[in-house]
Amino acid sequence: MDSQLSAEDIDKIRAIIKAFYGHSVASGFTESSVTEETVRAIAHMLVETVDCSRWVDAVPSPQDLLRPTRRITKWALRLIREAGKPFLQNEVKVSWLCRTVRSGQFRSSIETTLR
Repeated sequence: MDSQLSAEDIDKIRAIIKAFYGHSVASGFTESSVTEETVRAIAHMLVETVDCSRWVDAVPSPQDLLRPTRRITKWALRLIREAGKPFLQNEVKVSWLCRTVRSGQFRSSIETTLR
């Protein structure tokens, strides 16, 4: 991955995945397995799940959308870094229905991005 992930980034990714899919799935998310596509897929899931007004500052600008590969990855990593904090501290309140529906929609696409 071009943008180097820190151990804290991986912890946040695992915390997010654990909140959606449980510990056994989250344990497969490691520094060596997470790809740029993983980061983007998780960010996409977060945007679709969490109240958009809370993350409005993280929404990509039109300029980001014109050059999607690098800019969207940077945007996705910014979103995960910000959104991952409450997941890491078990402070996120995601409704059961939203979590169930969105996690079902994104699980296979997120897992297929792993190495």
